Amino acid sequence: MWTHLKRHHPETHATALKERDGNSTASRQPTVGEMFDAQRKWPNSDNRSKKIDVAIMEMIATDNQPFTVAADVGFKRLMAMLEPRYSLKSEKYYRTVVFQDVHSKVEKKIKELLTLENAGPHLSFTTDCWSGETESLMSLTCHFIDKEWKRQQIVLNVKAMHGSHTGEYISDVFLGLLKYWDIDVERVVLVLRDSGANMIKAMRLAEVPDLSCSAHTLQLVVNDGINSQRAVADIAAKLKSSATHFNHSVLAKQRLREIQKELDLPQHRIIQSVPTRWNSTLHMLESMLEQRRALTVYAGEHGKISVLTADQWTLVDNLIATLSPLEQVTLEMSRSDSTISCVIPCITVLKMLLEAEGPKTRGIGTLRDTMLKSLKGRFDKAETTRCLVLATILDPRYKGHALATATVTSAKDWIKEEHHNLIEAEKQHRAASEGQAEDPKKRRVEEEEEVEEVAGPSDMLEKMYASLLAQGGPTPGEADEEDDLLFSHQLDLYLREPLIDRQRGQPLEWWKQNSVRLPHLAKPARKFLSSPPSSVPSERVFSEVSHIYDKNRSRLTGEHAERLCFLHYNLQLLNWDY
Repeated sequence: MWTHLKRHHPETHATALKERDGNSTASRQPTVGEMFDAQRKWPNSDNRSKKIDVAIMEMIATDNQPFTVAADVGFKRLMAMLEPRYSLKSEKYYRTVVFQDVHSKVEKKIKELLTLENAGPHLSFTTDCWSGETESLMSLTCHFIDKEWKRQQIVLNVKAMHGSHTGEYISDVFLGLLKYWDIDVERVVLVLRDSGANMIKAMRLAEVPDLSCSAHTLQLVVNDGINSQRAVADIAAKLKSSATHFNHSVLAKQRLREIQKELDLPQHRIIQSVPTRWNSTLHMLESMLEQRRALTVYAGEHGKISVLTADQWTLVDNLIATLSPLEQVTLEMSRSDSTISCVIPCITVLKMLLEAEGPKTRGIGTLRDTMLKSLKGRFDKAETTRCLVLATILDPRYKGHALATATVTSAKDWIKEEHHNLIEAEKQHRAASEGQAEDPKKRRVEEEEEVEEVAGPSDMLEKMYASLLAQGGPTPGEADEEDDLLFSHQLDLYLREPLIDRQRGQPLEWWKQNSVRLPHLAKPARKFLSSPPSSVPSERVFSEVSHIYDKNRSRLTGEHAERLCFLHYNLQLLNWDY
């Protein structure tokens, strides 16, 4: 058979030989030396051992595990089974040697992402402060649109703070963080912050453009409305007291669950409202209305909770109808892909909703009027805020449709100014990179030396050609005028084109496809569409911080917490490739 294959089917014969040789190698018994090598521990300097060291450190940071996990019995057993040749190190080794090495490499990679070549000249930031049992931290998150028109969000710092959180102190910390990351203040487009007096003062002292978190402002609007109407405030207080009763009593929860089964109601728990999140009040009202019958039965059996009247339940239903659109707007502003272009359209729609009247507005007129007045007052400067207006008009989902006629006129002038500023900034950057911005004294000496040189015939001829050909070119003033005409044409063309779908449309993808066609508008769009509408990205960081400061990390320092949080977010951002 083998001879037949070799003579008449050489390709099949070669393949069969490879398979036979491979099977014989796989079935070969290991030598004594190979058996010992399979059990011999790797030295710490071995590259395979170092890779596992790094992988363990990455796991600790990614999963918010304590460093002491390396000493856990179960973890030791798992590692011994997976790779018996690897020697587990002490908790101190991972916390000092490996931790520092991984952090420095990731930090270097993040700095590369923030360069002008990748992130562009414009960066936006969100910042917030958080106080725990042992530490106070300040977060700084960077937002930009990269050269591929993809939105990027990078957690730069969760900085440990010491002393009183005054405006001066926060300003110094903020500017210090920018300096640490080699970010010039001129690159800052906007800083989203909360409405605290110290944060407002800090950004003023830092002399950077800033804006209050839109989600926080909506929280204040809702609070103003609920507190304005005594009947609504009383209902909210009664329901909150009932929710507290069920959340603090296991027996009450169990009996409520039995009643839910008997009445064939959804077996949902009663939601407790939280002062810092207004939508938790809405969720509490919704859960109470859903379990209305079960609550009535429970109150009849045990008392202990207040029962609402039929009119009060109607008020609750109407209140839910009023607050639900505000929650939708809050969620839209809190999405990771949201931009400040949604602020003006969202506020305009909310005003229209609060001004409308219908069956669901009865009994809560005072609340709605107060919320409308508060909404107008707190966002009264929205259409005069340059960054908000430009982001809105440069978003192909809205353009000028969400703006007043006078605001659109101002927006056109502002975009033109931005275009000129960007061109001038590019010229200066190009001159600096090409070495043209050199010492004037040195330049004069070189010019004098050039004058002293005797020009040859060929040099004179080239000068004559240059003078002749330059005569027909446009003057600097004419070139500027042509550029202005081209800009106006692109802007008019853009505004006349139809809008893209508000929900399914992707503004950045649209600009990626049209940036070559509308280059004069693409650069301002990349600048102003980078800013988020709220400081929620920085607040989410503190949710992870609360996991980092757990009972197994009672001795964790602020510096280590900062670096762990930095790695937790950025290792995943880099896909563990650094």
